[in-house]
Amino acid sequence: MKKLLLLILLFPMAIFSQVAANDAEIQVCDDDNDGYAYFNLNDLEDDIAGGNPDLQPSYYLTLQDAQNGGSNTIPNPDMFQNTSAFYQMIYARVVAQSNQQFTVVEIDLFVHLTPQVTPYVGIVQCSEDASFSTFDLTISEPTILGSQNPVDFEIFYFETLADAEAFVNQIATPQSFTNYMNPQRVYVRVENANTTCWNITSFDIAVVGCEDDEDGDLVENQYEDVDNTSNEGRNANFNSPDGNLANDDTDGDGIPNYLDNDDDGDGILTADEDYNNNGDPTDDDTNNNGIPDYLEAEVALAVNDFERAHFSIFPNPVSDAANFRFDNGLQIEQAKIYAIDGSLVKTFSEKQLSANSVNVSELMSGVYFIQLKSGKSTIAKKLIVR
Repeated sequence: MKKLLLLILLFPMAIFSQVAANDAEIQVCDDDNDGYAYFNLNDLEDDIAGGNPDLQPSYYLTLQDAQNGGSNTIPNPDMFQNTSAFYQMIYARVVAQSNQQFTVVEIDLFVHLTPQVTPYVGIVQCSEDASFSTFDLTISEPTILGSQNPVDFEIFYFETLADAEAFVNQIATPQSFTNYMNPQRVYVRVENANTTCWNITSFDIAVVGCEDDEDGDLVENQYEDVDNTSNEGRNANFNSPDGNLANDDTDGDGIPNYLDNDDDGDGILTADEDYNNNGDPTDDDTNNNGIPDYLEAEVALAVNDFERAHFSIFPNPVSDAANFRFDNGLQIEQAKIYAIDGSLVKTFSEKQLSANSVNVSELMSGVYFIQLKSGKSTIAKKLIVR
C-alpha cells in the first residue's frame, strides 16, 4: 500500500472567471519504487474548493480538456494511477454550481522513492557472563543503506516494530545500547530527510561467552572475530576484529565462524587443521603466508596432493635420517624444519632432497615440524627427534 504523505495547498487561481479555487499537490511514497502509485483525487475536493460547498471539481489529464469540459474526465478519480513515472501534472475544472462559472487549477502528483533497506547480519558480542553487553547499533548503517547517500537519510532505532511504525520511543543512544534480553531484536527505521518516506528493517543482537566454544572447533568465541568475509575477499590483515562475531563468515556459507566447525569450507574440520597438535588451530600456518590454515581453503587443496600420494615419513621418531614414502612421482622441491615455537631451524633444497630423505642428526632432541613443498602443494608433519 502506498503511504499518503501530505496535501499542500498552493495559491488561488482564477483563469476564466471570478471562481476562486486552489492549486494542490499530493505526495506519496512508492513501496515498490517503480514510480507509479494510486491517488484518491477526491481527497483534494475540500482543499481545492477552500471549503466552499458550491464548488465542484472534476479531473482531466490535459489543460485543453479541462478548459473544454466535456466527457474526457478521469473516470475513477478515487483510484487514479499516474501515467508518467514519479511526477505528473493533471488539472481540475472547478465549477460553481450556483452560476456554472468555472476555473481550472493545476494538481501536481509526486511519487517518491521509499528508502531501500539491506538486511544486516546482526551483532554478536562476547562477554564473561554470556548475557549482557553494550552494543553500537550504528555499525549496521553502511550495510543497511548500501549505495544510497547517507546524507539524504535519518536512521532511528526501536525496541519494537509497533514503536518503529508509530515513530515513538526511539532508542536514545544507539551507539551505546545495553541489551535486556538475549538474544534481542532491534528495529531500524530509515527515513528520507527530504521526502519523509520511510522503511523498516530489523536485526538481532546477542551475547555469547568469550571463552566458550560454540561450534566445538577448538577456537574460543573471542578468537573467531577475524573479519575476513570470504576466502576470495578477505581483508589484507585477516586479524582485524571489529567486536562483532556475526559478520565473520570466511567461507561465505551463511554460517558465522563462531558457529561453523569448518571455517574455510575446505571439507576439513577446523579442529582437524591443528597440524601441530597443540590444541589450537589458530597458530597453524603451514604455508607461512600469515593466514592460519583453518581460515585458508587453499591449504587443504595442497595437502590433498600429498594425501593422494599417501605421503608419510619414517622412521618417526628419528635420530639420523628421516625418509619420505609416497606412491606416485611426487617431486619434493623444498623442506623446512621448524621448532615448536615456530622458529625456522633448517631448510633443505631440492638437490638436498634428491634421495627423498633429510638428515636431522645435528638437531637437538625434541619435537619439530617439517614442511614440504611440491609445486603448489604443501604439507606439514610432526617430527620427533631423539
